Parts: sequence; structure tokens; C-alpha cells
Amino acid sequence: MFDSQPSSFTVLDFWVWVGSDILNNAFRGKVTEFIVGQAVGAWTDTPVRVEWDAVDIRTPEGITIEVKSAAYIQSWRQSQPSAISFGVAKTIPWNPETGEYGNIRVRSADVYVFSVLSHRDYRTINPLELTQWEFYVVPTRTLDEVLGDQKTVRLSRLRDLGAAPVGFRQLRTAILEAYGERERN
Repeated sequence: MFDSQPSSFTVLDFWVWVGSDILNNAFRGKVTEFIVGQAVGAWTDTPVRVEWDAVDIRTPEGITIEVKSAAYIQSWRQSQPSAISFGVAKTIPWNPETGEYGNIRVRSADVYVFSVLSHRDYRTINPLELTQWEFYVVPTRTLDEVLGDQKTVRLSRLRDLGAAPVGFRQLRTAILEAYGERERN
């Protein structure tokens, strides 16, 4: 509204303007969260993303997931593909329901999903093409035990830890297995 008259633009106009470059690093992370959420059936009760939640996704079973994203190809021109690494620093969690921070730095989720947009052709890359993604699922306990307070991890190190790539169709099962592994230990 402007001077009691409808504006000439809509929320859809804003979304197109702000969110069309889904290859961009910052936005690609949200795209990846959406994809992982779709794989596990999240957001059936709450279809809107909680920006400041302590974790990225909560499954209907109550599993909490942190999603990390990386890509070889970026939205800007590159002389060579990007090296794949992820931030895994412990943080002080924020509780949006109480409006308060926790007391200690932790990795808040039960499971981490490391998402790699593995396609390497700039002309045909499409973050919504699910076959262009690889997902590496690791129980948070493994990260805590092996990485300690380390703030980043390379894809090669995740593979050394036994993480193997899975596709979109296998992602839910891999998350449930990683959570079950966490529960058994």
C-alpha cells in the first residue's frame, strides 16, 4: 500500500527479484535445505522456514538436521572449479521460542547432511535438477569425536570418515540410518 492505494508490485515480484539466482552461495544453501526437507517430509505441519532456529530441519520423527552446501560451480565466472569444504563450527544455539541463547557452543543437530552440487558444466547447471546433487550424511557424534572444535571440513575428509555419496532418493534412508547409528552409540 502507498497512500491508501495498492502498490504496483507483489510479494511474487519481490521473490523473483531476491531469489532467482539459486546458484548463488547464500541462496543455494536455502535451496539445499528445501531439497533435504522434501526428502525427509519436513514442513508438513509448519511449511515456512524458521530463519533463526538452532537447526535447519526437523523431521516428523523428531530428527534434527544441519544442512551444509557446496558446489564446484558458482554463480560468478571462475578460472577453475571450487574446492569443496564445509563450515562445521560449533555455535551457541538460539531458541526462537524463548528468544534466548544457550550457554555452550555445540553442534545442535543429530545429523549433518553435506550437500554437493556436483555438476561441473556452467551452461547446464541447475540446482533444482536433483540428479546434479550428491549428499553425504554423517551423525553429529562422529563429527564431534573426530573433528572436535575444528571449524571446517573438506569433502575428502568426510569420505575418509566413511561418508559415501547418496542421491535424493536414498537421502531419507541415509539420514534415518545415521540417526540410528547415533542412537546405538
